[in-house]
Amino acid sequence: MLVITDEEGSIPRSGHLPSPHPTFSFWHNEPSLFLLHHRTTSELPKVADVVVIGSGISGAFAAKKLLEEPKLSVVMLEAREACWGATGRVRTADPVTATNGGHCQPQLYENPADVAAFQLRNFESIDALVRNHNIPCEWQRMSGGGCHTYFSQKYFEEAKLEVENLKQVDSSMGDTVRVVEDKEELSMLKIPTAVGAVIQSRAAKLSPYKLVSWILEDLVKNSRLNLQTSTPVVSLTPSKAPRSSPTSKWTVQTPRGIIYANHVLITTNGYTSYLLPQFRSIIVPVRGEMSALRTPVPLLQQPLNHTYAFIGTVGQHRIQDDYLVQRPISPNGKGGGELMFGGGRSKALHEGVNVDSDDTIDDPAAEYLRTKLPQVLNVGISAVLSALPHGEGVEIPAKREWTGIMGFSRDGHPWVGAVPGSPGLWLSGAYTGSGMPNAALSSQHAAFLILAAHKAQDWRSVEQEAIRSGAIPRCYIITKERMKQILPLLLPLLALAAAFPTISVNTYADTTCQVLDVEGYAFKANKACAQFIEQEGSFIATSKKPVKEGCVLQVFASTDCTDVLAAIKINAGCEAPILGPASSGWVVDC
Repeated sequence: MLVITDEEGSIPRSGHLPSPHPTFSFWHNEPSLFLLHHRTTSELPKVADVVVIGSGISGAFAAKKLLEEPKLSVVMLEAREACWGATGRVRTADPVTATNGGHCQPQLYENPADVAAFQLRNFESIDALVRNHNIPCEWQRMSGGGCHTYFSQKYFEEAKLEVENLKQVDSSMGDTVRVVEDKEELSMLKIPTAVGAVIQSRAAKLSPYKLVSWILEDLVKNSRLNLQTSTPVVSLTPSKAPRSSPTSKWTVQTPRGIIYANHVLITTNGYTSYLLPQFRSIIVPVRGEMSALRTPVPLLQQPLNHTYAFIGTVGQHRIQDDYLVQRPISPNGKGGGELMFGGGRSKALHEGVNVDSDDTIDDPAAEYLRTKLPQVLNVGISAVLSALPHGEGVEIPAKREWTGIMGFSRDGHPWVGAVPGSPGLWLSGAYTGSGMPNAALSSQHAAFLILAAHKAQDWRSVEQEAIRSGAIPRCYIITKERMKQILPLLLPLLALAAAFPTISVNTYADTTCQVLDVEGYAFKANKACAQFIEQEGSFIATSKKPVKEGCVLQVFASTDCTDVLAAIKINAGCEAPILGPASSGWVVDC
C-alpha cells in the first residue's frame, strides 16, 4: 500500500508536528534577526508553482536550485522558526553514522563507492559555496582531518577491512583515508585508550545554522523566495484548484489558510510521516542529544585540529557513536571554543527510536555526555584524571544541553525524488544523521526533477540520466519497488524499531536460552513473556500474567545468547521498542 487516502482523498496524518516549544539549541545563541518571525508577505500567497515544506539544509538548498528558474514562484513553509529543526539542533554529519555537532565530512570507507563519491562531491560543493561567497558560518577544513576512534577490537577490524576495500575499489579516495594502530600516534591524537583509529583527510566543522540562515536570507532578499515561518502544514490534498490556478495539483492546508501548488517538496526529515503516512515504517524519527561543554583551559590554549567520532565504547553498538567538534575560539580569546559533544543514545529513552519530541532533554544521555568525554579523549586535565581510573567520575559542565529529531532510513539510504502514486509530490530526506554529506545535493536533485516536470519534460528520463552520470546514487531514488522491499525487512543495520507480523512466543519455566524459529525469525523466550506484537512501529511485549514494571527486554544480534545489543526497561504496560540488527530477544529480571 503506497498511497493512503481517506474518503475525501486527503492523505491522513501519522506522527506529530514539531513541538512549538523545543529545547533551546546552542546554535541558536546568535539567531538571524532578519529570519526570526519572518513572513515575506503578511498573508499567505493563494497559489505557488512550488511549495517547499521545511527550512533546514534540504529546504534551503532545494529552494536555491529552484529559484535559478526565472519567474518560478516558490513558497517555503516552516512550522517553527527558520532552520529550527535538525539542521539547527542535532546531527548533520557525524563521521560514522554520520550528525549536528557541526561536522561536515563524507563517509568514505563505510559506503559503496558511488555513495562515497557522491558524498565527497557534496562536501566539496559546500566548501566551494562557502569560500566563493565568504559565508560567515565558522567553516573550517580540519588540518588533521576527521578521527574515527574505535574502542572495540571487533568494530575496528571491520573498519580496517572497509578501508582496504575502498583502496582496492577507488585508490584516489582510498588515499584520503588511513588506519592508525601505533600506540604513540594514538596518544598524539589524544586517544591513548583506543584500540585504533581511522583518519579521513576530508573533514570540516561549521555552524550549520549560520550556513542555512545565510542562504535563506539571500534567497528572500535577492531571489524571490517567500518564506513563511510559524506556518505548519497540517494536510496535503489532491487539488480541486480554483480557476485562477487550474493546473495546481495540491491543496496545502495550514492554520493560516490554503495554498494551491503545482508541486510540493517535503523536506521535514524526521517528521515526514506526519504528511506521508506511507513512510511511517520507512523513515523513523530518532531523537538525538547534544551538549555544548565548557572548554578545559588546555584546549583553549591548544585547540583540537581534528573532529572526532567515538565508536564502540562500553554498551554502545557501532552505529551509536558519539561525536565531537570544538567551536572556533574568538579572536580576543575570551569566548568560543566550546566542545560540541553529542550522542549517548544507548542511555536515552528507547535509544531515541520513534521519539519525535524535542521539547525536553534526555537526562541519562545528557549526564553521559557530561561525564564520558574525559574517558575517551585526553582533554588536558591529567592532574585530575591521574587520581581516577579512565577519567571516571569527572564531569565537564555544560553551557547548554538540548535535543533534536533526526530522520532514520530503514535501509540506510536517503529517500529522494517523486512520491509514487502522487504526481507533483516530491521528497528529500531520511539522512540517518548524515545531513551535511547528503542533503545539499540530494535536495537539489529533487529540485532538478521538479524543474524538469515544470517545463513539461520527461522527469523520469532526467532522473535516469542523473543516475547514469553519478549525479545521484541509484540507492537514494524513491521507487515503488524499493518501498515494497523495505516493508518486510527485519531490523536493518540501523537500530530502528522493527515492523513485521505478529509473533507468538512460547513460554518456559526458566530463563535458559532457548531459540524459537517463528516465520523465519529466531527469538529467545523465557517464562516472563508470552507474545511480541507490532504496534506503531515498536514492539509491545505482552504476558499471560501481569508483568512487573522494571522488567528488562534484552536484544541479541545472534541466536546463541551473545552479542547483546540493548537491555531496555519495560514499563508497566510492557512497552519496549526492539532495536537491531537483532535476531533474538527475551525478557529477564521479572
